[in-house]
Amino acid sequence: MANARSAELYDGFKAKLEAVSGECYRVETEEEAGKLIGTILKDKGVQNVALLEGEVSKKGNFAQQLKFMNIDVMSDNFRKVTPDAQAGITQVSYAIAELGTLVQADDDANVDQRLCSTLVPIHVAVIRTEKLLPSLAETMSTIHRLPRIPGFVGFITGPSRTSDIERVLTIGVHGPQQLIVVFVD
Repeated sequence: MANARSAELYDGFKAKLEAVSGECYRVETEEEAGKLIGTILKDKGVQNVALLEGEVSKKGNFAQQLKFMNIDVMSDNFRKVTPDAQAGITQVSYAIAELGTLVQADDDANVDQRLCSTLVPIHVAVIRTEKLLPSLAETMSTIHRLPRIPGFVGFITGPSRTSDIERVLTIGVHGPQQLIVVFVD
């Protein structure tokens, strides 16, 4: 695994995410990520997944690995398939260590990304460890230094939670009931 600084950032992110009931893992390769995700989903009884292919999932051949584990993979027509998908896998742009928060940043308001991360009961977010930043301020600065400011920026901190109904905490009302984050070195 990488240097002491990235280990410190990862540990901070993991502690914050787990404090809000998220799950966090770190692997060295894309292939390890695919195997880990398949094992986690299989253990949770997932039989199908909406996979929005990203650079990591393509390189790790997630689709084939999941199919090998008898998990049906749906990788297009997300408006139709995500309402019935048991999990969604996406690659996110950044992670913020101080908050345990993920950041989706896209040039366009990528509807497929949002469907696969919010309409499913389990969201699996994959991210390169090098995209783990220490603070919200540094993340915003990084986004503002991009050649073009993204048309969509979304923040994800743990599974969906609300206390709207009689001030009783409820998980999964406005989004996924579970959030699993896999960092890939």
